[in-house]
Amino acid sequence: MSDTVLSLEIIRRFEAPPERVFDAWLSKSWGDWIGPRAVKGEVTLLEPKVGGRYRVVMHRPDDPPLTVEGVYREIVRPTKLVFTWTWMHEERETLVRLTFRPVGAGTEMTIHHEGFSTTERRDGHNNGWNGTFDKLAAYLAEGAK
Repeated sequence: MSDTVLSLEIIRRFEAPPERVFDAWLSKSWGDWIGPRAVKGEVTLLEPKVGGRYRVVMHRPDDPPLTVEGVYREIVRPTKLVFTWTWMHEERETLVRLTFRPVGAGTEMTIHHEGFSTTERRDGHNNGWNGTFDKLAAYLAEGAK
């Protein structure tokens, strides 16, 4: 195993102000849009403060649910959010850093997720996060109506 840190970075634009995009990450609505298309999230613990914890159960249509949890490390509304990310079936902690930047009337959000054990795990999270962001965009658009 090399000392190289496996990470991914995704930049996504949303048609909502940074405050709305940021706040979506710290509310129970997280369960409405977290996970790839067929996954239904359920927020079972949410303590949106530095040192607070969260837990989300991912209900999958044809497989047992998976649980992810973590601790909020940094919360700077509406520009930065940092939290740990640990799948309970893996018990390997990774780190998620989100930044939010106003672009016109919308937001450019960057996710940097690091600490993967394999390129397969990183690539799987890349697919999962992209599916999540598609659902987040629809959630934000629906809330704008």
